[in-house]
Amino acid sequence: CAGPVEIMKKDARFDESRATGGVWDISQKEEINNSDIDDNTTSSVAIIKNLADICTLLFCLSAISPENMTVAAQNVISTLKPGGVLIMRDYGRYDEAQIKLGTSRAKRLGDNFYVKSDGTRCYYFCLEDLKNLFAELEVLELKYVTRTYQNRATEVQRRRVWVQGRFRKPIT
Repeated sequence: CAGPVEIMKKDARFDESRATGGVWDISQKEEINNSDIDDNTTSSVAIIKNLADICTLLFCLSAISPENMTVAAQNVISTLKPGGVLIMRDYGRYDEAQIKLGTSRAKRLGDNFYVKSDGTRCYYFCLEDLKNLFAELEVLELKYVTRTYQNRATEVQRRRVWVQGRFRKPIT
């Protein structure tokens, strides 16, 4: 799973003095304090508390079981420094994929939570879900993004729905 991280770090534009990258299961409660991080830290990513200017969550939360989402949100929030911004995009409620998955009881794991044919799990968010998850952050932007794609050969249309948000950690 570290493949994409290694590719990013090898890119000429990646500057280790300004950014960090690693693999982290945000759904697990981990306690690593900044003072515990040294050259011998073996974690694939040092969880840096209150030091990130920007954190991105792109289609991450949807793969996490709803009962673990609060821990995941708290872990991500803890990395942001005061004034830091969280940018996220994920699957939105009533996306066409959710509607198709909803026709099979065997694929339903819970409310708005499904397993896809490839075994990955997917939760479909409404805006209120995200307001609640990131309640301690200031909402800068929170909206649905919709797109309709059409296959020109088959003329089949697909309606996609995503949630997109920007949140800021309070300065005080």
